[in-house]
Amino acid sequence: MKAHNPHELLARLNEIATGLPFEVTTRPMMGGFIGYADGKVFVSISSGGLGVKLLPADQERALARPGATRMRHSADQPYSKTYITLSDKDIADDDVLTEWLLLAAKTAPAPKPRKKS
Repeated sequence: MKAHNPHELLARLNEIATGLPFEVTTRPMMGGFIGYADGKVFVSISSGGLGVKLLPADQERALARPGATRMRHSADQPYSKTYITLSDKDIADDDVLTEWLLLAAKTAPAPKPRKKS
């Protein structure tokens, strides 16, 4: 598994976010970052790469792309059931990355309501 620099991937997400039709925000999470599209989780960034959160049918299409894999946050972690890591080539391509980010944002579930204590 190739190790990625989460800060470089975050910079790439922030760079492309300026052209997206929704607000992108991020939060640090366990050595990486979680990305939100208008408050909905849609990407995960870690040393495992930049993973887009996709529905099962979209996951199969994404996995058909060269270099795409199921996300693993680190070599000792299991593969994700919902996040697909894009290849470095796809991350570098504005059009391809935008396509997957738009799809992930469109299909991202609304946040679960927080329990009041």
